[in-house]
Amino acid sequence: MSKYKSVIFLLLSVITIAGCKKENFVKENTNPEILTTIDPAKEFLNATLQMHNQRFEAYYDYYRRIMPWMQMDVAQTGNSKTLVTDIGNFGTRYGIFYPTLGAEIEDLHYIINTMPEDEKASYVYMSNIADILKIYYAFYVSDIYGSIPYREAFQGRYGGTVTPVYEPQQELFALWDSSLHAIATTLETTQPTAQVSLGANDLYFQGDVTKWSKVANALRLRIAFRLSKRDEAAAKAIFADVLSDNNQMASNDDSWAFYASPALYDIYRSNGDWDISSFKAPRPTVNFMIENSDPRIRDYYEKNNYTQANINVAIDSNILAPGTVEKPNRYVGAPISPDSAQGKYKSWFTPKFVNGSLILDTISFLKRRLWNADYSGGTGIVTTPVITYADYCFMRAEIEARGFVTTGGTAEEWYNKGVEASIRFWDDAANKAQTEDYTAVTDAEITAYLMAPDVQFDASKALEQIAVQSYINFEKQPNEAWALWKRTGMPNSNTALALENIVIDGTVKAIPRRAAISLPASNDPNYANKEAAIQQMQQDPGFGSGPSDVFGRVWWDAQ
Repeated sequence: MSKYKSVIFLLLSVITIAGCKKENFVKENTNPEILTTIDPAKEFLNATLQMHNQRFEAYYDYYRRIMPWMQMDVAQTGNSKTLVTDIGNFGTRYGIFYPTLGAEIEDLHYIINTMPEDEKASYVYMSNIADILKIYYAFYVSDIYGSIPYREAFQGRYGGTVTPVYEPQQELFALWDSSLHAIATTLETTQPTAQVSLGANDLYFQGDVTKWSKVANALRLRIAFRLSKRDEAAAKAIFADVLSDNNQMASNDDSWAFYASPALYDIYRSNGDWDISSFKAPRPTVNFMIENSDPRIRDYYEKNNYTQANINVAIDSNILAPGTVEKPNRYVGAPISPDSAQGKYKSWFTPKFVNGSLILDTISFLKRRLWNADYSGGTGIVTTPVITYADYCFMRAEIEARGFVTTGGTAEEWYNKGVEASIRFWDDAANKAQTEDYTAVTDAEITAYLMAPDVQFDASKALEQIAVQSYINFEKQPNEAWALWKRTGMPNSNTALALENIVIDGTVKAIPRRAAISLPASNDPNYANKEAAIQQMQQDPGFGSGPSDVFGRVWWDAQ
């Protein structure tokens, strides 16, 4: 049985937790006395679903904020003049981790820690795998918020503090790295007691401990790359330590990704906040893909509907001039800048009404079934990457290109592996999603792409090429595209994949770099710790003009 079919079967087998039994499950989760009767693996499942079933985050954080900032999508009528200033509802990840997702992982630990010692010994792997999920999400929150409560968080119901200290990002990075190192070591060590597997409750790897160890190592690399901007020496030491471990990602099968049908748990549906259909393809990436014959263009974007058949109908309706013919390329990206949308290219954003069943639209849509597999009656599977093998390859390529560590394989070899892995990953995702015009990628297409002018490895442009290909690969990881841009400054207006300057009323605008941080209310029980965290972060001149300054920076994003 293929991996994604296994995941769907597993989702079906546990759907009652999220459905008819959800109310009872919630009650059990809020009562420590009842909590000990719950299978701890169910808490891992619940945390997983909590991580991915976030339609509000999809719409406000991704579709309307990070993706437009990073030129990964464009509003249907063009980006507005509030593109970089409207941050309403942004930063939902904080409210996902606190109090819910993080608490579910702590509940898992509580259940295990209250077991008799002989039984507890069978849950070593499960406890460590759960901490990978917790560390990943805490890192994801801190990535744009900076200092957060971690070690003292989620302890209130167990008799611990309800006013946790906020820990600085630099301390958290060190803690998470050492924890992940210990986790990887534990997962690679045979335990004296037979271990209880997460099994069906692990929707990623079905309890495969070896794959989770690889994920721990890959996550260490991701965190270390953030750290490298602030403390290169510490990052180098982490790179060397991680890569001394033989247990590394080696194929797309090792990718950490979530697979789900929209029919299950109401995730990724083509309605409401999940709906991607009002967002268009961006011109910079579309043009780069066309110029270099990138096979992923058909996985990421839809051709516009100017087919010859539709053109003929429009000619008959006196909408288009006689003799109009279909263009050889029907992938058309939208201009990015609000000034462009309201000026020179305004007509591009104005569809032509032909009749009640035909509206001609110049600009390509994002591939709707890649995001919403039930679009237009589809029954496919949505793929949501967390850390993929392609991500890992590009990290290895950059490590070699920057001379951080030499551990086997050249920058060129890892770069080429990353490009191929990315193309095959997204080809597989499009196939699973049953995109309407899916055509399987061929070896010849990949070979030709690796020889394309802007793609063929050039040591003198290695860092730019790695950044560009990482950016393209992050199609459904907008937070990583944003972090890449903040860390490397690429892509930009001078790279081969040339991003556009954001021009509003004739002025080039800056892009936000972090979330706005709310000031605590004076009657907040944790006022002192929150205020201390803000004061500490404000000691860094790069933090910005105040807590709400989204153009400021968190600690890792050093100027």
